[in-house]
Amino acid sequence: MKIFNITRKTALAEKAEVAQSPWQKTKGLMLRGALEKNSGLLMDFESEKKPGIWMPLMKFPLDLIFISADKKVVDAKENVRPISFDFRTWRIYVPKEKCRWVLELNAGKISETKTNIGDVIKF
Repeated sequence: MKIFNITRKTALAEKAEVAQSPWQKTKGLMLRGALEKNSGLLMDFESEKKPGIWMPLMKFPLDLIFISADKKVVDAKENVRPISFDFRTWRIYVPKEKCRWVLELNAGKISETKTNIGDVIKF
């Protein structure tokens, strides 16, 4: 699946996997060595909510884009670092507003595409 920022006229992901099952969303990108360039993982929560995103067993940083049911960016987190085995450093990233989808991308993609809150996303 291709994902574009219509507002900025930029590609966010040329190839995005879709995580729909509870297991796929829980696992996310855990235990992967890397995310291919220009790819991503789109998590579908089926209705709007404030999902918590965490990064145990991750090996690389990510950018997170939280997308509403009407496909607008409601929040974004840049350069989210993997967590260590020290549970005191674990963080859960929750969007400011409810969202239906969370798009995980390689760190730096939000800055590269100048993606902002309010931008319209197409997939």
